[in-house]
Amino acid sequence: MLDVFIFETQQLLESLEETLLQSEKEKSLADEHINEIFRIMHTIKGSASMMSFDKLAKLAHALEDLFDKIRGGKTRIDEDALDGIFELVLAAADIFRAEVDKLSAGVKSEGDFSGLIDKIHKFLASIMNDGTAAAADEPSPAAAGEDADNTDYGTPLYKAKIIFEPECQMENMRAFGVVNAMSPHCQKIIHKPEDLNDPASSEEIVNNGFTMYIQSGENPDVLKGVIDSVMFLLSSSLIPMAADSEELPPSMRIKAHEEKAAVDRPQQEVTAKQNFISVNVNKLDKLMNLMGEIVTTESMVTKNPEVANLHIDSFERSSQELRKLINELQEIVMSIRMLPVSNSFQKMHRIVRDVSKKVGKEVELILIGEETEVDKNIIDTLSDPLMHLIRNAVDHGIETPDVRAKSGKPTTGRITLEARNAGGDVVILVTDDGQGLNREMLIRKATEKGLNTKPDHEISDKEAYNMIFLPGFSTNTEVTEFSGRGVGMDVVMRNIDKVGGSISLDSTPGEGMTVQIRIPLTLAIIDGMKLRVGNLVFIVPMLSIRESFKPNDGDVFLDPDGSEMIMIRGECYPVLRLYKIFDINSDFENLDDGILIMISTDTSTFCLFVDELIGEQQAVIKPLPDYIQKHNIGMHGIGGCAVLGDGSISLIIDINSLVEE
Repeated sequence: MLDVFIFETQQLLESLEETLLQSEKEKSLADEHINEIFRIMHTIKGSASMMSFDKLAKLAHALEDLFDKIRGGKTRIDEDALDGIFELVLAAADIFRAEVDKLSAGVKSEGDFSGLIDKIHKFLASIMNDGTAAAADEPSPAAAGEDADNTDYGTPLYKAKIIFEPECQMENMRAFGVVNAMSPHCQKIIHKPEDLNDPASSEEIVNNGFTMYIQSGENPDVLKGVIDSVMFLLSSSLIPMAADSEELPPSMRIKAHEEKAAVDRPQQEVTAKQNFISVNVNKLDKLMNLMGEIVTTESMVTKNPEVANLHIDSFERSSQELRKLINELQEIVMSIRMLPVSNSFQKMHRIVRDVSKKVGKEVELILIGEETEVDKNIIDTLSDPLMHLIRNAVDHGIETPDVRAKSGKPTTGRITLEARNAGGDVVILVTDDGQGLNREMLIRKATEKGLNTKPDHEISDKEAYNMIFLPGFSTNTEVTEFSGRGVGMDVVMRNIDKVGGSISLDSTPGEGMTVQIRIPLTLAIIDGMKLRVGNLVFIVPMLSIRESFKPNDGDVFLDPDGSEMIMIRGECYPVLRLYKIFDINSDFENLDDGILIMISTDTSTFCLFVDELIGEQQAVIKPLPDYIQKHNIGMHGIGGCAVLGDGSISLIIDINSLVEE
């Protein structure tokens, strides 16, 4: 039950924060937002009470009272009142989130929130209107299930029945959430049991299900979709009802002798199972590991030299069918773990709002590519680096409104957070239109800290800007244009490195800067091309390969710096010899003898010289041993390793770090 409470409360808090920030941006509280916040607070109150978290329940109850008065029209909603509402509810959301984090870590929720509760009560008293009609205290018939005779007999009637999953707990609160979700689509709702505030009604719902009699002109498919969106739903049905049906509540029913004769509709029940279930992420991790072992084992069987040399047709056909089924299974397993980055991105609105208010700046956050999907574990690792980058952009990158006005910029700064797919990677860009970085200051600071020994003229702009990622660069206590806020940018880089990603920075003084994060789409399995250099076998991701070919001597030449280049269809590309990069004894040093592979990245295209192409290989990525990663023993340009069909180890080339090298 605690796990369910934590999960559901986290989901509700995300929805709450998104609704509040949207309302604050619009500088108004729309009716649907007021109802949504009221519903969230009511649900949290009921859930917290059931779990005996009484202090949390009291805080939620105070906010529920506030929004009950607001939606009843008893309060004024001017600009000052809106500011107070947003501040109080966001402060409460922070408390709820902190307490839920404590519960997740196994710590008791024992906070004292009486100070904030008092503030809410005093604020409510200050915005109350005088002479408000007492009727506003009463819940609406649609929400309370009253039998007021206000039925419009020309509008279709339905019976909806919901069965929740066994032992899902808090059935009465879940039913209340269904009623609130359905209310905007219905003219009238009467439900059984009637009193959903009573926890005892949960037993009746468990035994008999939750029934609603609704009147709505909405498309039945829309109504069914709202019902089916409920969590922990086992089954649901939506049945059209005749207006004179004896089963209808009296206030909805038309008697046979009345002039308003109803038109019978066919009694057709549409029952559907819930389409979503919650799965522990540890089970998905085990499933992914098992999938990796299946891929490796299949390769060991089908690529076994003893079997391959026999050339048995039936075995080869069976192997191809097995490979097809494993590919389909692998795609499904990987897709289960993929989540859109929208949740992580949406959280940044709150960071921008809080920091910009604190430092007196006007900042707009623009999100692009929120639907881009990455592995669940990568999303978890991504949140902290993004928060740090966004906070730094607001605090140190964007100028104050007066400074921006003097330089001819709009007074409102702009930060763009963008995600997009690039081959087998996901690229995330954090761009601001602030003051950018000062090359000279960065070099001087790095030199003072002993992090740089090169003369200024030998340092490129890109090298200078990326010095902020050096360990120890941001450790001073003074908050300056380039210092962090307790955490250095080197920690950001380490977090990205953990998931096999890379980070780089570019800047134009006076115009802003861009931080690019490149992370793998998934941490598990890639389609690669096996290639040989000397006695070593490497794997290059297939998505990075454009073509392979035998070079002609006349196409290769040296540029003024002495680097090898090759002319292909009128374009020049650098030539990288893999045996030189990794200091390997190669069978071939003449380009005529080996083969060139054209590799493309987001930033460049080059040709890789190798001895031989062996063939395609699906590789399960295994991380390099810790001691090698720790000391980086000649492994720059290597992204991991894989077990081949014969049991040997192949190194997987990290194309992006190879280019940097």
